[in-house]
Amino acid sequence: MRETDCEYEWVQYQDLSEFKGKWIAVINKKIVGSGLYADDVVKEVKKKNKETPMLVKVATEKYLFE
Repeated sequence: MRETDCEYEWVQYQDLSEFKGKWIAVINKKIVGSGLYADDVVKEVKKKNKETPMLVKVATEKYLFE
């Protein structure tokens, strides 16, 4: 499994309620930034990290798929 796949799987099990409707940046299974606009989040994270983060848009509602 690629690292981004592992990170995406990790994100699915986190309590992201404080990030509803926002973009989150994830590096090494840690949320390293968040905001309303993806490009702003990436710019801010890149100031402090050499790695490019994985971006995820957090839903405003919880969806269940069966």
